[in-house]
Amino acid sequence: MEQSASKIEIRIFVTGKGESKAEIYRHLAPITVNKITNKMPLQGRVSRLNNNTVCILAEIFVGTEKGRTKFTQGDIALLPLNGSICIFLKDTTSIRPMSLIGKIVSNLEILESSGRGDIITIKKI
Repeated sequence: MEQSASKIEIRIFVTGKGESKAEIYRHLAPITVNKITNKMPLQGRVSRLNNNTVCILAEIFVGTEKGRTKFTQGDIALLPLNGSICIFLKDTTSIRPMSLIGKIVSNLEILESSGRGDIITIKKI
């Protein structure tokens, strides 16, 4: 299988619930994506925002790259304010600009079923 220089396939594991597949793209936020991939595997506890976003504190501290506030279901973004990776379960408008880095490609329902305190692990395939 041929892999794009920009696309990085990842798996997001929710302990005891299953896994989702996702893709992150260097061209969306090159500095942010490089910091994230260099720090993988990432692990953190779930926090939920307004029941439409799953976040884990990943301690990835970079500025906002190509910041935006509108996200669609399945988008993955970095919140530079606290270094959290956020996964959007519904179309959402954020109060703060975030760096879009990728998209969930399968099993979003696993993340929808996650609750506060569940452990998420993010790894490169």
